[in-house]
Amino acid sequence: MSITYLIPIFNEAKTVKKAIEETIQIDIPNKEIIIIDNGSTDGTQDIIKEYKNYKEIKIILQKKNLGFGNSIREGFLQSSKEFIYLQFGDLEYDIKTSIEMLKKTQEQSLDAMFGSRLKNIKNLFELFKITLKNPAYLATLTCTFLINFFYNKSFTDIIGAKLYRKKTIQSILPLTSGQGFDFELVSLICKKNLKVDEV
Repeated sequence: MSITYLIPIFNEAKTVKKAIEETIQIDIPNKEIIIIDNGSTDGTQDIIKEYKNYKEIKIILQKKNLGFGNSIREGFLQSSKEFIYLQFGDLEYDIKTSIEMLKKTQEQSLDAMFGSRLKNIKNLFELFKITLKNPAYLATLTCTFLINFFYNKSFTDIIGAKLYRKKTIQSILPLTSGQGFDFELVSLICKKNLKVDEV
């Protein structure tokens, strides 16, 4: 069992140190951490450089922002492990869930595992309260609805945390460089009818 923790970063000086430290603390023996900074201008790169002598960490500092999608493709190229987990520098997702995601992906021989922030919501009222508190979830709900509608799926959150089997996914990576990369990749996964589950 081996895993790459891929951390794409852009101007996240306030949280990047904690994101890296939490990733280092994950207790999986055969892991590597790839940090790709997308031309940050707020001091993020100086913080990342503090980790340049860590054996398990590979650092890529880009001179300008080449886009989220570009960072993910580069991470897949640089990864030497069987699985890739996307960890974001803003700490939105709890990295400890990656252990459960990795275990279930192996047990079920999956190509990808989605980590849902909405799967355990019991009713529409609860969903409304969460969306009111975090309006960005409207984009999540819209994208998830479209994927479910066009591909006859029943996902609850296609924007949440992701774990991929590198060998399968690297052959279908989109060329999109911007934020649409994530939506396009999920579309391709569904179109190819790859094995995916959600936790």
